[in-house]
Amino acid sequence: MSRLIILQQVDYIGPGRIVPVLRDYGIPLEIRHLYKGDEVPTDLDEVRAIVVLDAPTSIKDLNQSDKPYLAKELETVTRMVTHNRKVLGIGFGAQLLAHAAGAKVHPNAKPGAKPEDPVTPIPEFGWGPVNFPFPGGTEPIVTGLMDGAPMFHCHVDTFDLPKLPPPANPAPPPAPPPPTGNALLSSSKLCKNQAFRFKTRLFGFQYHFEFTREDIEKVLDAEKDLFEKALGFAAVDQVKRETEQNYVRYERLGNKIIKNWVQFLHLY
Repeated sequence: MSRLIILQQVDYIGPGRIVPVLRDYGIPLEIRHLYKGDEVPTDLDEVRAIVVLDAPTSIKDLNQSDKPYLAKELETVTRMVTHNRKVLGIGFGAQLLAHAAGAKVHPNAKPGAKPEDPVTPIPEFGWGPVNFPFPGGTEPIVTGLMDGAPMFHCHVDTFDLPKLPPPANPAPPPAPPPPTGNALLSSSKLCKNQAFRFKTRLFGFQYHFEFTREDIEKVLDAEKDLFEKALGFAAVDQVKRETEQNYVRYERLGNKIIKNWVQFLHLY
């Protein structure tokens, strides 16, 4: 029997509320702790879907000797993309999915005033609202969500949207351009490309919709320096205070995304 495989990259970023929601649907699942030496799945016939979790890693780290699983992970995700198999990427997992689909992953930054001017990095950490622009914001996986939904952010990179390869003989104008195969599902003020669909079964979310309260505490503890660099010396207290303000709504909306994904792709 096929299983849904969750790929966990570090000890302090787990699947959060994804697991209880999937178990409510009776979906068989397995969490593989890659940082402990668990194997990346290679037999796609045994994989119902893959969830690739976040990590304090960037695409440029793919060939690091201390993380040999990253190259294998990329290989499997690339095969999933080629065959339009079900993948959900979150944080670095979304960046890995975009990279596997041929899109560029790069620092989230504001261009300079002139082309030759350096860019200004825009890290995104802590709580922030996201929007769901038309038409992608009307897709089934984000049904029931609305502009201003509070989501949890912790990233310095972002991704371009993956695209289908152009046809060998495209129709000349005034024919419409060939399909891209993608949809922009979500954006924020600081980062345009927050969530995407590619083909029909591949989804990436830059922000976290799946965290439990305990998950947020663990991330704050492990990545305190990054949060303080982005938000100031009082970052941890600020995020904890905003967690109390946002979490109930966040949990409800995040669970909606998970359930939409399960139901849209008939994972049960």
